[in-house]
Amino acid sequence: MRCFMCSSCREKVHGKLKSSQSHEVISIYDTSRETLASNEVTSSIVTSVFNSYTTSVPTISCLLCSNDDIVYILYNPKPAECKFIKGKLLKASIRILETYTLPMFDFTLDRNDEVLFTNISTEEESPVRMISSGEIRTVLDPKPMRLTAIHINRDNELICGLREQGPPFPVHNFAIRQIVIFGSDNHRKNTLENDTKGRKLCSCPATIRTDSQNVMYVADWENADQIGRLVAVDRTGHLKFAYSGPPDIDNIRPSSVCCYTK
Repeated sequence: MRCFMCSSCREKVHGKLKSSQSHEVISIYDTSRETLASNEVTSSIVTSVFNSYTTSVPTISCLLCSNDDIVYILYNPKPAECKFIKGKLLKASIRILETYTLPMFDFTLDRNDEVLFTNISTEEESPVRMISSGEIRTVLDPKPMRLTAIHINRDNELICGLREQGPPFPVHNFAIRQIVIFGSDNHRKNTLENDTKGRKLCSCPATIRTDSQNVMYVADWENADQIGRLVAVDRTGHLKFAYSGPPDIDNIRPSSVCCYTK
């Protein structure tokens, strides 16, 4: 059991407890004074370049790799045009295996490295579709809702951003913006929309990733200019943090998230 005391009570009360000798006294600070948009880095990330590749792709929107050195790349040569590439990482180059022109907003990989993806907002339909053995089929249709970000976690659960029909912005008070967790059987297991204080968790999830504890990290867009924040939330809807950038800049435009294991 953990017992929290203010500084005054710790001095007056703690010493009178019978088991005070077995207690560990720690310092407590006022979390209400803590800013969410902090530029403090709690740990360093050490990186080194293993290999590099030069491609003709102007800007990569999303990139995933599988364990067998297969790389999956999504990019937009034009605002309403999406290209998806599957390639093999070689020592000095990438061998292109498959190329698709699809209205793809986001994609993820399942345990069998099958590609699941969602459509961009200009498309009339918004199902989860799968690319398997060169064929494309629908695996989940959330009508009347629309899908945004998509991710499969370590437990093979499908996590999606859902919103109402129509344009994604502006986000009104009555707008429905959810993060939904589906089981491996595609049945809905959990729906998150508001935090424990009743505030909307997200406006328009662009990317969702999970860590080893299945905490969800969401690149969330708040307007059509893709200005937004990074949101971390657990499966119960408890908001871990919301990061809108360091204090010395006005805003950030989060496009993707990456979680690594220490």
